[in-house]
Amino acid sequence: MEKAALKELQTIPGVGKAVAMDLLRLGYTSVSALKGENPELMYVRHNDERGVVQDICMLYTFRCAVYFAETVGKKQDPEKLKWWSWMDKEKTDSLTKDKALRKKWQSELD
Repeated sequence: MEKAALKELQTIPGVGKAVAMDLLRLGYTSVSALKGENPELMYVRHNDERGVVQDICMLYTFRCAVYFAETVGKKQDPEKLKWWSWMDKEKTDSLTKDKALRKKWQSELD
């Protein structure tokens, strides 16, 4: 099952084996499991799972992955299938973003 899940998760643009493993560790075993998920909470949970704040690009990849999952079988915007299209307009570093997201989603994280 894990091998099939990894293969399916790698159909998401920008998701290779390492990120697919990260998604699997977060409990996502299929593309459809990402539907309705909150990429910001995914990023914070991923940081917690890793024990260190990951590069902010992971947040953008999670945003792209959720978009992909929610638009499977629909007309997808090719630009939105690129993780870098999901960058925040206001630049910030990973540590600052992690801190801001923890504050924003505190009630969800408790």
